[in-house]
Amino acid sequence: MLEPAEELRNTPEALVIKSAPSPVKENLKLFKPDEGLSFFNGKCMVHVANRLMFRQKAYELVHKLYDEKGFTKKKDSDLWLSIFDALPSTTTLISQNAQGLLEGTLTVVFDSPIGLPADALYKEEIDEIRNSGRQICEFVSLGKSKTVKNSIKVLACLFYCGFLHAWQRNKSRELVITVHSRYENFYRRNIFFNRIGPERQYAKVNGEPTVLLKISLEALSRLRRTQRAFPFYMMNFSDQEEREFAKKIENMVQPMSDEEFYTFFLEKTDTWERALPQQKDFIKRVYPVHQINHQEVSRALAKGFSKKNRFSDDPQ
Repeated sequence: MLEPAEELRNTPEALVIKSAPSPVKENLKLFKPDEGLSFFNGKCMVHVANRLMFRQKAYELVHKLYDEKGFTKKKDSDLWLSIFDALPSTTTLISQNAQGLLEGTLTVVFDSPIGLPADALYKEEIDEIRNSGRQICEFVSLGKSKTVKNSIKVLACLFYCGFLHAWQRNKSRELVITVHSRYENFYRRNIFFNRIGPERQYAKVNGEPTVLLKISLEALSRLRRTQRAFPFYMMNFSDQEEREFAKKIENMVQPMSDEEFYTFFLEKTDTWERALPQQKDFIKRVYPVHQINHQEVSRALAKGFSKKNRFSDDPQ
């Protein structure tokens, strides 16, 4: 679920995490300035999490946020992700400040044969969009550290880059999000989303009340020129600059490596084990299958060996 920033909705604990692990600052310095997009005079840099270390920091950040709000379950790992994060097109954006400290993250999931995360609650409503011939994407896993001094700027950068990335993929695409019902008014008032589904309890976040919202990227593109739509009123860039931003984001996207897949879906979480059969079948088509044992691969990776083979449910 996505929740707005405290500056915009006036609730201090809405979207914040108490602290970030100390190693994050040094690790993110591995990013070179020209690898990301710079906003607000370099005070906010947005990158695509396209390496194991940065994906992990993003997943940890969101998990800590949701854990503090009581959305996680005790048996959960310290990472917040789903089988949709394994899709090559799924894009996790991360923001850092001028000192290299991780400050926020947002993930864009594009529709595929295994659907979208929101299908778990709103498949009928989302299928109506699909049946109309419109393509869909979804924003998920928004997280922001409490140590951020300018949280509204961090969220603006993440949403802006998410919109540009989705727009680059298909300008007629529909964007959907699931949000806690108490934050619905923020998204409708500030970004002009519309509700397309009734309030329902979302099991993944311990039964919290959730609503499904949607906006057309075409409509948003028009509104941002005539209305005070977040985050566009904070971004004064030309159409050409935005096309260049979108292209740069697209070029930074990289599918997970073998090591990343095994680390996040087999070794550190039970995401693969809990995936539906049709989800596994599609992921196997994305990542060619070889006859190897999951546990053997996980142990080998933990020891630092390089494995080029992919995964299978078949025993060795």
